[in-house]
Amino acid sequence: MARTDTLSVSINAKPDSVWEFVADLNNWKKFSDFGKNLEQLSAEEWVSHTSQGDVKVLTKFDKRQLSLDHVCVMPDDQEVFIPYRILKHGDTSELVMTNQQADGNSEQEYNEQLNWMRQELDTIKLLLEK
Repeated sequence: MARTDTLSVSINAKPDSVWEFVADLNNWKKFSDFGKNLEQLSAEEWVSHTSQGDVKVLTKFDKRQLSLDHVCVMPDDQEVFIPYRILKHGDTSELVMTNQQADGNSEQEYNEQLNWMRQELDTIKLLLEK
């Protein structure tokens, strides 16, 4: 069974504002190394040019549900579903992201991904609470 971990961060910003910011993949370069080389292919399909090869990002966003779910298609065509949600707490938000260990990823690689997730969530918080 693949390992999964969920990380979250409380953000002193309205849920709709958090959704609008994260749903714009052009903003990903502001908080994610993965987002620095994103190229838009269509309304719901992007590709990130990484040192490990091209990773497709298929967005499954739903503003009504405050969902930012997406599927990453790895260079070996393995699909990894990333649940990404915003929970409402009045006028504040909890940004929640779950990561799933891809087949073939070592524990070290997976732990690096978790560190990147933590940094991304913390950076989004900083950017939105300015």
